[in-house]
Amino acid sequence: MSRSLVASALLAFGLVGLLPVALMFGRIDAADLAHVLQPRTLELLLRTLGLGLASAGIALVVGLVFGFLVARSDIPLARPMRAIGVMPLLLPPLILAMSWSAMTSLRGGWATVLVLALSTFPLVSMYAARAFERIDARREEAAWLVGGLRAVLRIELPLVLPSALCAACFAFCFTINDFSVPDYVSSIGPKYNVYADEVFASWRSAEDSGRAVASALPLIALTLLALLPALALRRRSVLDALDGDFRTPAPLALGRWRWPAFAFALALVGVAVLAPLGRLVWESGGGPRGFSFESMRAAFARALELGRANLQSSLLLSAAAALVCVPLALVIGHALERARAQGLQLLVIVPIAVPAILFGIGNIALWNRASTAALYDSPYMVLVLMVGRFAPLAILAVAAAVAMVDRRQEEAARLAGSPPARTLFGILAPQLSGALMGAAALVFVLSMREIDAAIFVPAANSTVMFRLYNAVHFGRDDFVAALALLVACFVALPALCWTLLGRKRLEVLP
Repeated sequence: MSRSLVASALLAFGLVGLLPVALMFGRIDAADLAHVLQPRTLELLLRTLGLGLASAGIALVVGLVFGFLVARSDIPLARPMRAIGVMPLLLPPLILAMSWSAMTSLRGGWATVLVLALSTFPLVSMYAARAFERIDARREEAAWLVGGLRAVLRIELPLVLPSALCAACFAFCFTINDFSVPDYVSSIGPKYNVYADEVFASWRSAEDSGRAVASALPLIALTLLALLPALALRRRSVLDALDGDFRTPAPLALGRWRWPAFAFALALVGVAVLAPLGRLVWESGGGPRGFSFESMRAAFARALELGRANLQSSLLLSAAAALVCVPLALVIGHALERARAQGLQLLVIVPIAVPAILFGIGNIALWNRASTAALYDSPYMVLVLMVGRFAPLAILAVAAAVAMVDRRQEEAARLAGSPPARTLFGILAPQLSGALMGAAALVFVLSMREIDAAIFVPAANSTVMFRLYNAVHFGRDDFVAALALLVACFVALPALCWTLLGRKRLEVLP
């Protein structure tokens, strides 16, 4: 690998991903640290820990079962349900919170747990499904001959659990750092404060970046405690998949459990996808005032009229962030995997180890100055923010794919005189196209649905999620429902079409 190419990529990543975080930590003083030792801090930390464990635990159990059923069993409609089951991850969690708050009277802590579990279980199901598919058919056939389905599951679960647990760790991190869902779900009735609220309030009340960072330190420590085992599990899950003479396993016959398993998968898809979207459709058509297609058409026309500029801004900026992250992920992901440097891996996860709100504040502190005012006041500030925030996930996805490529190809290219850059972009990149497209899709989706990191950045006022966040707090109406459906359509439809119709699989394993 070309050292200059790696150095350039790391410099760019450091500027947009690491420098905002480093700058924020430099602003903490003793007075700020005193706030961390208050009794309220421990209360919020324990509540946030409970939220993360409960939500990630539900996501792990449900996602593991769903991933097995749609990837390895003979239940009907497994392929379309596998595609539709990804939808909750593609939808902004705020939209799920809006729908379920309207359909039920559930509020506070358990509502937050369930919404975030529904939002993150597709992470576990995707990773588990791919892990199940990577188990050699000969292992499965031997286990089946010895003890049937139970023996197969007993053999395969230890091989799949590292991937599933890795995904659950990421789900835990997303959950404990989420601000919008707890804020919205408890906007009516008893307030359910979590740690992200404290960071938000510390900045909003006095715009004191030092206090905001100090307030976030326990949350950062909690996030790192989940990310470090996730990275170890990531490595183990990749190594478990490296078998030489691989045979693709056939779907497992569930026998009498086939239809109950199908009912479970269908019910989960209904609860996580069909019911929330159906509620939004109903509200866009008038809802309690009486549903009509004419009202729905008017609501969508109004949403397009008032939100067209916001949708265009979000689509363009999210697509740009995805495109920028692809070469960064290819160069740094390749270096990360081939060098196997633990220090580099720890640096890569820094932007996702800090709360999203804090990362946004760090970008304000870095770019809101006279010398960079032109960038800070322009829409490109949102691009910088999203690349810095989500490039780590793209890098980890590409690094996992690089581990599957035989090193001897690179060695042969080097012996033949191929320059490092040509080897990377001309020989390896085509083999990593699934991972590169998956990384781009992941960055696009997360950028489209992001609100926490952008809530304080003025340039992000033009995004559709900021428009939706503001609108929903002034009362839910047909405009809000129609705008939420438009967001869901633009975020999820491309990925769903690719999943159902594309010949090459999008790889997003960490």
